[in-house]
Amino acid sequence: MQAWEENAPYILEYLRLFQSLAAGDPMAAGIWEELQERESAAPETVVLAPRLLRERLGLDLREFLLVMAALCLEMDGALRCGFRGRYGLSLPTVEYGLELIGPLCSAGAETLAALCGRSTLTGLLLTAAGQACCPLERPLVLCRAAAAFLSGLSLPEVPGLSVLLPETERDWLPLQREGLAQVRSWYDAGGEEPICLHGPAGCGRRTLLRRACGGAVCLELEELEEMQCSDREQLFRETVLLSRLLSLPVCALCADGQGAGELERFRRRFSFPLAVLTEDDGPLRRGGEVLRLSGQLTAAERELAWRFFAPESAPDSVPGGALAVGAVQETARLARRAAAREGRTEVERRDMQLAQRQRGGALEFGVRYDVSAGLEDMVLPEDVRTQLREICAAARWGPQLASWGLPGGREGVTAVFHGPSGTGKTMAASAIAGELNMPLLRADLSQIMDKYVGETEKHLGRLMRCARENRCVLLFDEADALFGKRASVSTGHDKFANLSTSFLLQEMEQYDGVALLSTNLLSSFDDAFLRRLNYVVRFRVPEAPLREQLWRRALPRERLEGEIPFAALARTELSPARINAAARAAAISAMAAGQERVDSAGLVRALSLELEKSGKSLPGELAISPPPAPDGWENIPLQPSKIM
Repeated sequence: MQAWEENAPYILEYLRLFQSLAAGDPMAAGIWEELQERESAAPETVVLAPRLLRERLGLDLREFLLVMAALCLEMDGALRCGFRGRYGLSLPTVEYGLELIGPLCSAGAETLAALCGRSTLTGLLLTAAGQACCPLERPLVLCRAAAAFLSGLSLPEVPGLSVLLPETERDWLPLQREGLAQVRSWYDAGGEEPICLHGPAGCGRRTLLRRACGGAVCLELEELEEMQCSDREQLFRETVLLSRLLSLPVCALCADGQGAGELERFRRRFSFPLAVLTEDDGPLRRGGEVLRLSGQLTAAERELAWRFFAPESAPDSVPGGALAVGAVQETARLARRAAAREGRTEVERRDMQLAQRQRGGALEFGVRYDVSAGLEDMVLPEDVRTQLREICAAARWGPQLASWGLPGGREGVTAVFHGPSGTGKTMAASAIAGELNMPLLRADLSQIMDKYVGETEKHLGRLMRCARENRCVLLFDEADALFGKRASVSTGHDKFANLSTSFLLQEMEQYDGVALLSTNLLSSFDDAFLRRLNYVVRFRVPEAPLREQLWRRALPRERLEGEIPFAALARTELSPARINAAARAAAISAMAAGQERVDSAGLVRALSLELEKSGKSLPGELAISPPPAPDGWENIPLQPSKIM
């Protein structure tokens, strides 16, 4: 858009013209002739809004003068006051505009016919608010887009409406060349039928449209749902007007495929190129082309995109995971900023990892946790620790298998952790996330499970997509609720339950991230799931030596008083979670009694209470003399006193 200074003198001349017309000045015709000559003599390189609007919209002289009359009436309060004093109406009408331009262009029968029909003037330029039955009584008020364009060669600030301007930076990333050719061919042919660009967010749909068409007028359909029908239609008018003024297609963004039908009906009234950007198939109701874009880059494409957006980066800094081109671009931007904070120009791997955590994104049907603990922070049997290390190695080096001549394998890794409750399955998942320097995304089954057919599968698909895009370790806790065995079909419920299981089988087989499942009942899993899992890790109640380590780590050494019989405490078979629960209970008891440290008596008493949950008692060596309650506990009432 050109600067206002080049357009302002001509707009002021139009204002002088209509001031003369309103005053009945006979010199108005001369001003009009002089203004026409000046516009004709102006170089083509100078963008004049009145001339551009008249040419792009194909307005005749009468329509053009009415548009300029509406603009001048809006700019000059004296002109509006003169109309109100003469007619006693709040808004100037088309009839008044025709009266003003009468000395320059008289009205005839064809004028009324044009105003009653679908002319550009009444269809796009004049606001739809306050329409009257009689065309001549229609308010002569320009829509926001026309007023902003004429008065300042600017774009209006309209909710839900934006303009994608042409790219002016470096060459385009050489991806999706076939899609670029298809969209360019559609636009060069006039865009007679709408085209649908289908793909997940961040796959480059808008960038592709900008490259192929030079830009687009973008309409966010989801933001229009709460608008009144008349307001939506007026917004459509302004969208089409900007599309014609800027010679750009209309780009309608609708994530779920809804809302495009109303815009398509409007397109049949005012022909314009329409590109619908959607994340779901099937938004076009009357045919048209469909271009499906993949949201997941291959390993080679991901590296190409990374080198493009972060040219000064270390060889090992390429991000992994199922990233779209938009996610790679955002990650590179944050990584460059992280390196710049330390005065470096080269992006290192740690910058990339920090950028992936910062980038985040929309998380649905899961709860994200940022973790820092690793496998070394856990007390585990050596065979279990080895398996967990292998899972981490598979997540790190799996994408490199293609370079070894092993193509066709997916980059992801899946594992199931099974064993008694409290043996560290969930903590192991957190430790793996810490080892990989990735956040942990825990599936929220309460949001995923849905009673309506097909909704559970849709929620699972979104969850897995979020985990891939945000580079998270995905954890299905108590996974047997989702991955149970398929049953023989005896009812309609069994049929749809089996469909959900089959969907999960396909998703897990194609999943290219890190997915971990935990369960207490491995036998309830469908056999087909176990075949698709890379690792099956069994967690057991730890042996006495490991239990002793757990007791020693449960409380800080500076919070212990005297000699603690760790070996005796470890002879009781407890899971790691129950050992931590007993230690926590002992610490709370000491704090309630005003003590600074936990002694052996407090630990033994807490252990006794923990064993009572499962109907067990202390071993003989610890139960020789029952430990008394800490001082101060006898003064704490077991039940609150009733207030009379």
